[in-house]
Amino acid sequence: MAISRLTRHAIQRMGQRGFQEDDLELIQLIGTEVESGFIVLRRDRLAADHELKRLQERISRLDGKRIVVADGRVITAYRASKATERRLVRQSGDRDLVT
Repeated sequence: MAISRLTRHAIQRMGQRGFQEDDLELIQLIGTEVESGFIVLRRDRLAADHELKRLQERISRLDGKRIVVADGRVITAYRASKATERRLVRQSGDRDLVT
């Protein structure tokens, strides 16, 4: 269930109670669905914290890894050398200036 519209009452109460619009998406994403809505329980927050830590660990393993893509398909994957990283980033920057 996606929250698409807010009533004037909801906007007013959210402002009074320190809710931000971005909070609504997070509450739906990590919260437990209950009668007429969602609630974020402590266990929901702990589970989200755990998933974020796992994601951070996975991301940190990706330093220097590269995939080559052509026609929407992955052609190859490898760990780029520092020199290759610099060259690719430099070429990418040059391309951005042309576009």
